[in-house]
Amino acid sequence: MKKRSLIDDTVHAVALFEGLKGLAALALGLGFKALQQRDLHELAVALVGRLHLHADSHLPAVFIGWSDKLQEVHPAQVLTLALAYAVLRFAEAWGLWRDRPWAEWLAALSTGLYLPFELMHLAHRPSAVSAGVVLFNVAVVALMVWRLRLRRQTVNS
Repeated sequence: MKKRSLIDDTVHAVALFEGLKGLAALALGLGFKALQQRDLHELAVALVGRLHLHADSHLPAVFIGWSDKLQEVHPAQVLTLALAYAVLRFAEAWGLWRDRPWAEWLAALSTGLYLPFELMHLAHRPSAVSAGVVLFNVAVVALMVWRLRLRRQTVNS
């Protein structure tokens, strides 16, 4: 039996995180219809008030605006997208847990796709959370690329 390393444990942690993202997508997809049956604008305004945010400031205003747009979206569209995203995340999680090279490629590519958007967000609205998200995702991409290079070296040796 192969002895697990800190790197293996880190990949397993990434796999668990990907699985949690899949579960979150499922929960949002399944809960969307129930949410949509209520007045989303009213709920958004109440949530902004409950969090003691100013409804006229940027993020709360965007949140309230999205709540209005969501009333027009068909629940089947949201559920279909949520299911597709969840299947992708669950497959990635399974593959990473089982040490599959294709999952490392998928993790590196899918995480790397977010980086330009996260960097733009960090540049426009710098915060510790934005910086943390960028650093976390850079670390995931670096880890997966490193693992893939190790695999290539092992095969070529």
